[in-house]
Amino acid sequence: MKCLITGSNGLIGAHLAEFLLGKGLQVFATIRSSRQNLRGLEEKIHPVWCDITDSSAVTRVMTEVKPDRVFHLAAQSLPARSWDDPETTLRVNVFGTLQVLEAVRKLRLDCTVVTIGSSAEYGTPDETVDRISEEARLAPSSPYGVSKVCSDLLSALYAQAFGMKIIRVRPFFVVGPGWAANACVDFSRRIVEVERGRAQEISVGNLEAVRDLVDVRDAVQALWLLAEKGIPGEVYNLCSGQGHTIAAVLERLILLSGRAIPVVRDPQKYRPLDTPVLVGDCNRLQNLGWQPEIPLEQTLADILSFWRRVAATAA
Repeated sequence: MKCLITGSNGLIGAHLAEFLLGKGLQVFATIRSSRQNLRGLEEKIHPVWCDITDSSAVTRVMTEVKPDRVFHLAAQSLPARSWDDPETTLRVNVFGTLQVLEAVRKLRLDCTVVTIGSSAEYGTPDETVDRISEEARLAPSSPYGVSKVCSDLLSALYAQAFGMKIIRVRPFFVVGPGWAANACVDFSRRIVEVERGRAQEISVGNLEAVRDLVDVRDAVQALWLLAEKGIPGEVYNLCSGQGHTIAAVLERLILLSGRAIPVVRDPQKYRPLDTPVLVGDCNRLQNLGWQPEIPLEQTLADILSFWRRVAATAA
């Protein structure tokens, strides 16, 4: 079986590539520039250069690979950056998805396409809702969230109009060891700088936000399960169903460091709009047989260990 991963150098993409290789599958991975997360996998995967917004490039890749499974992960995935550059965010996330779907449709490929949305599509949920289900109102609170709503609706439309085997996924906050841009990584890298005497404190933004964290190694198992058993056209939350404040996450990381590290608020790190609580309902995914297995404590320890190794290698 041939699997194509777009955005393979991201945190999820690299872990997914490793997971698929472990199943003995052929893995084709689109590459644009950096390959940091793919170190150690380059000799095992089939890298293919592709600008996901270029229809001819995407069509060329689909024609050459003829994949059985497509995991479309390529995206501008930083909500904060989407405020600074909404045009690029929309172009990559919306038109990138369009090019993938159009290539599969025009070439009449008999493959399953897993498209990745985001919990950012929900925006700020109703305060009476404990956990957000897939049926919740979509009310994004950032250009990034808007782009993911558009991408998701395109996927739903193509599944319905053309009978394509498209599985839609809305991940919440996927974290784990590897190169990424998220609060867990920012905190861990700063802690390592303090440990190595290069910093004295951690500057932070909003610590009161509550987020649903999923280990990336659990997440890639969910993506595979969805590719195998998901209902075409259906949407699935990828989450743990458990909420944690960002303050609690930082506190656990500092405890893992074994140091007393000062924490300083930085107004520049606050977003124009920030959803207070974002916790998902994962019943639909669990009904297919998935359960998160890796505890948050282990995830955070592994993230911190990863950045300690990176710092030691760079020294």
